[in-house]
Amino acid sequence: MASNNDKLNDKLKKIKLVALDVDGVLTDDCIFVGPEGTEFKKFYVSDGLAIRLLTLLDVETGIISARHSPATDARMKELKIPYVYQEYDKAGCLREMMDKAGVKPEEVCFMGNDILDLEVMNMSGVAACPSDAVPEVIEAADFISGRPGGRGAVRELYEKIAEAKGKTLAELVPT
Repeated sequence: MASNNDKLNDKLKKIKLVALDVDGVLTDDCIFVGPEGTEFKKFYVSDGLAIRLLTLLDVETGIISARHSPATDARMKELKIPYVYQEYDKAGCLREMMDKAGVKPEEVCFMGNDILDLEVMNMSGVAACPSDAVPEVIEAADFISGRPGGRGAVRELYEKIAEAKGKTLAELVPT
């Protein structure tokens, strides 16, 4: 009988697209707003590196955030993320992203942290979350990172996907 880890690895081998929530996944769920209304977010550089390296295994990345942010636009442009959705209808965004990427639900992994992410997690072949996600999301997840959002949860997920595909992120570093 296959272990839960073996079942997860089998699912992760099929992944061709990872969709991520932003606030609470790529960030620590904090937003800094200056006196003029300028918004700042803190992104974890190691998550960004993992995203760039996993593209070398033909795994694409997209984001689905329920709110628009110029800070998110800037970071996603820097990371060359091809699918950027910042609107409330996360399920509709994921369907459109899957159509554009030409992938089936079982080839998608979504990482979210809050109740707005549950529907999209249930549409995906692999549902993932950071360690500090709300209890309902943790219960729905196939993979729960040992790291909190904005502090390496995405990096850990990407390492797990690379491992399931027979590589380490270090092996993907161009020489």
